Amino acid sequence: MILDEYLRGQREDCPAWLDQFQDGDAFSSEAFFGSRVVYYPGSGTDGHPVKLFGSTHSAHCFIYVDYGVTHANLEANLRHPRHSFLGYHRLVQLPLHESDLIPGGWAPRVHNTGEMRPIRFSEAAVVAASFGFLEVLERDNDLDDNHGARRLAILFITADAIAAYEALFCNHERISQPFTLVLQDHGFGGNYDRFGSGGLLERIARSCDVVPQWLLIAEKTRPWNQFERVPNVDGDRGGMHDNLRFLHRRREDYRPHS
Repeated sequence: MILDEYLRGQREDCPAWLDQFQDGDAFSSEAFFGSRVVYYPGSGTDGHPVKLFGSTHSAHCFIYVDYGVTHANLEANLRHPRHSFLGYHRLVQLPLHESDLIPGGWAPRVHNTGEMRPIRFSEAAVVAASFGFLEVLERDNDLDDNHGARRLAILFITADAIAAYEALFCNHERISQPFTLVLQDHGFGGNYDRFGSGGLLERIARSCDVVPQWLLIAEKTRPWNQFERVPNVDGDRGGMHDNLRFLHRRREDYRPHS
């Protein structure tokens, strides 16, 4: 079975807040994180997860986090006809601040272990007084559901993706978990720690017991403990190096600290 076909079996309706969103509306952290969210650490400008989950209607909300990509670079890609999301146009772009996403503030706990560089949010983001933005995309009028979801919401953050996971999902009164994590370790990608098995990201997720149901994992990246590849489902190629990515599912006997 191809991965697209399998994900169509996980289809969801467009979240009500996104379906009704209009220019001038405020960002609701509660509504966004109450939706199915695909989290992509070290994302760069790779649109493959949005295409994969958006075209199958299996998720509508995405978080792209990378301290090596500037707002200007993201904007250039979103505007470029070859790199933009095919069949979609911008409905709204909404600048966001830390307080928009983490109203109670962020005091790192697991993050503050001495194992990682003391990066919070990038200097460029601090200077701009905004570390991210929400991009709401709407499907072009000449296309239908066969192309993909009517609307998509992508939160772009210029930050440390490992520390941001803790800040967004583990460190405030409303604890939520991502629907899917996209994991790909790059040998020369500038990461100080791996995203795959045994890395700090996995340890943070387990310590907080905020572990997703699914992992989309590239070749040569080790799956997290207690996850298994979905049988009889092909991989799908994507990313800068066109790696095969396979869907892994959290085992039913999962235990957070095992």
